[in-house]
Amino acid sequence: METQREISRSCKECGGLLVGRIDQVYCSEMCRTSANNKRVREEAQRVPDCIQRIQKTLLQNYKILNGLRDRGSKLFSKLYLMDLGFNFHHVTGITEKDGTILFYCFNQGYALHNDQVILLAETDF
Repeated sequence: METQREISRSCKECGGLLVGRIDQVYCSEMCRTSANNKRVREEAQRVPDCIQRIQKTLLQNYKILNGLRDRGSKLFSKLYLMDLGFNFHHVTGITEKDGTILFYCFNQGYALHNDQVILLAETDF
């Protein structure tokens, strides 16, 4: 009768001995999380600085629009949004509907009328 040979496998993160499933890669949840965090940091470092700044600006714009939507009102001054840190130069989409230009920051839509910002209802887009 043939005997099975033990194959020594080691954790990709810490080098510790793996015991258990044959497809196991990490010895613990802590090693898996640590390896994932390193991978995310390395990927972020490969993204050019200008893209990181734009992503940060878009995320800030999204948070501002989402917070204003939670207030229940749909009309705000452009100056007020600028005071909150909103940047009108970065959007994720622009469309036209009935002669009005609609701007989008992900799923948050708004229109500009004079110096007013009109938040769009989700049914408007």
